[in-house]
Parts: sequence; C-alpha cells; structure tokens
Amino acid sequence: MKTERKNINIQIGKRLRESRTNMNVDKAEIAKVLDITEEHYRKLEAGATGLSVDKLLALYHTYGMDPTYLITGVSSNVMDFNLDYYVANSSKEQRNQFFDRVLAYLSKLIRSGNA
Repeated sequence: MKTERKNINIQIGKRLRESRTNMNVDKAEIAKVLDITEEHYRKLEAGATGLSVDKLLALYHTYGMDPTYLITGVSSNVMDFNLDYYVANSSKEQRNQFFDRVLAYLSKLIRSGNA
C-alpha cells in the first residue's frame, strides 16, 4: 500500500508540474497560493508528499487546474473548447476578461522564452 501511495503521489506531482509549467507559473507563486513553503511545494511535485483536498481546491479555484486530471491523469472536461462558440455566447465583459487572460498568458510565455 505504501509503495502504491508513493507511485500515485509521483504521478500527481508530474501532472502538477506539467500544469504549472503549461501555465508558466513559478513554484514560488503556487507555494504562496497554497500557503506552504517552496520546499514543501517542491516535495509535492517530486511526489515525496501527497496533495491534500484543500490544496487541490485552492489550485482549482486559483488556476482552474482540474482536480480529476491531477489525480487520475484524465481530464473531466470532455468537451473541446470552441472559441467561436464562446465569443458568440458571452457578454462583452466576459469576452474581454477572457482575451485579457489569453494576452497575459502569451506575454508571460514570450518573456520567459517558452513560446
């Protein structure tokens, strides 16, 4: 059981690292959001420590990280995102917030050289 739990923590840590790097967020920022030290966060990504439910919820609420994906590796979002549908069916404010987020994300990618 202990070996299985360790393997699960390692897989969750890999998916957490992948999600973090995909969003171009550094470890210090996520550690701050989770109210843990950077060392503790490093252990989460390494799989040395398990991710608690309250931390999963914090990642979901702050970054939109899918808890199902982090735990199982399978996204609970079965529907592909359709930009045309979203733009056509959102308010001007929603649309502007969405594009502001996209532009901020792209700007971070360009600054970090990961584009």
